[in-house]
Amino acid sequence: MNDLVRSLSRNGSSTRCVVRSATIREFARAVRNFHPAHLRADAALRLGFSGLVAPPTFPAVFLGHVHRELLDAACTGAEAPRVLHADHVLDLAGPLVAGDQLDCRVHVESSRYFSDYEVLTIRSALVDQDGRSLQTGTTTLLGRVRTAGAASAVEEIFADRGPIEPAPPPGIDRMPCTAVDFGSLAVGDELPVQLLEVSAAELAEYAAVTGLSSAEAPGMYELGLATGYLTDWLGDPAAIARLRIQVAPGVHGLRVRPGQRVRLALRGRVTGLDRGNRTASLAVDLRCEGRRMFGYAAAEARFQRDASPATPPAAPPPAADR
Repeated sequence: MNDLVRSLSRNGSSTRCVVRSATIREFARAVRNFHPAHLRADAALRLGFSGLVAPPTFPAVFLGHVHRELLDAACTGAEAPRVLHADHVLDLAGPLVAGDQLDCRVHVESSRYFSDYEVLTIRSALVDQDGRSLQTGTTTLLGRVRTAGAASAVEEIFADRGPIEPAPPPGIDRMPCTAVDFGSLAVGDELPVQLLEVSAAELAEYAAVTGLSSAEAPGMYELGLATGYLTDWLGDPAAIARLRIQVAPGVHGLRVRPGQRVRLALRGRVTGLDRGNRTASLAVDLRCEGRRMFGYAAAEARFQRDASPATPPAAPPPAADR
């Protein structure tokens, strides 16, 4: 377990961790999520949170280790399988906040061997110290294991663990503080284009922060860039309720040679509006040197309940910086 979370205990498919302020800042900078609530306690307090708010993809720092262990169990050879990410679905009932003690639970929904790969579909849940499910997700992983004989019965290992239910809808204790006027949105509206460059050194930094291997990190890095792009536009780090991304065929993460920099372009579009619940469906497009990185990428976002400027809820008493 890397330094971003502190392991408390381990029991089968459950890992206990504590989220800390310093690690949130480190992760946010590595994945370019620069919303002030990720970096400054006063900004998080103004939004009604007791501590720094972790970016939506922060769980990569410990779920990546769990996924690696599962794929290691599927390979009997001495060489660990290469991990490729094919599909991600995240349901977010609430953000992770500094000081949260989390129970990370996993359940293998399916395991099969296909064309030199062990294909695992894994459900995960992050449960806080009060028993609330903050995030649930489904991830499809591909691990190259070379021969069918190398694949073990991973499903049998976790057969006694029950399925994980999706995270419940967010409670009404906090209203979104989005910067976008929901009433002015229309289906087809384009989000501002974001252009950036990424170097091999920056990918290596993200790999070091998360503890993922150089082969695993690029796919999760792209997911972090997409959520940061949406958060910048929304203005609220906890406004995203659901995120689904499928990797484009033949693409399994950025490939950047040492000393090289690649150019990325992020675009978004409003694809649906629910006026009654004040939610929007958003499509995201990420391209590297013109090549599509996502086959499909969409998010559901929550907005404030009226069209007037957002009024943040009363901040709770300040908590000690962890």
